[in-house]
Amino acid sequence: MAGWESLRGDLLRLGEESPGALVVWPNPHTERRSERRFRIVLAAWATEIAGTLKAKYGDVVDLQVGAMTFPGGELVASKSALQLPGVPADAAGLDVEAVRPLSVRSGRYAHEELKVTNRADHTQMLMTSRDLLSTVTDRAGNVVGRYAGPRNAGRRGLPIEPQQSRPVSVLIGTASVVLELGYAVPPGEWKLVVLLQTEERFVLSGPLEITVTP
Repeated sequence: MAGWESLRGDLLRLGEESPGALVVWPNPHTERRSERRFRIVLAAWATEIAGTLKAKYGDVVDLQVGAMTFPGGELVASKSALQLPGVPADAAGLDVEAVRPLSVRSGRYAHEELKVTNRADHTQMLMTSRDLLSTVTDRAGNVVGRYAGPRNAGRRGLPIEPQQSRPVSVLIGTASVVLELGYAVPPGEWKLVVLLQTEERFVLSGPLEITVTP
């Protein structure tokens, strides 16, 4: 069974030949002679790469593709952790609109701009890191996809005056959380629900149209 010296070479090659495939991986520039198992997280589109690594390294690698283990297809997070809590945006006096048609490639992620409008009679403060979080849902509102990867932990407040709007970035991910769909949300027309946090509560946008492309 191939070990670290071989794996580190493959990781360096993947970084050059398949940008974005590696999400979390051991630093190939370090010595790891004492380790016997290496955790690697791959993007949701990188199932072929995962298959190649598993065939070559077997139990030496602990693989995750998107939001699920590979090849087992088990969710890394619990189902409850994938639900977005919050009150409807209209009940909180907030409107969320897409600035342009939303689109993202299957198994990939994207940053898109939304317009958030404050319909309340008082200033509202959006608490956010770089981006708002979101989930992809089916037409019935069931969560089918999300972003799976590291996120900016810092937070800042974005004030929105009454009857005013401001642009806000949203992070859209298409790592599947439904085993029957595979590791990536397949191409098609889906819905996007955005999670906002004010100083008082969590708020959920109404479903926005989103196209997942091949």
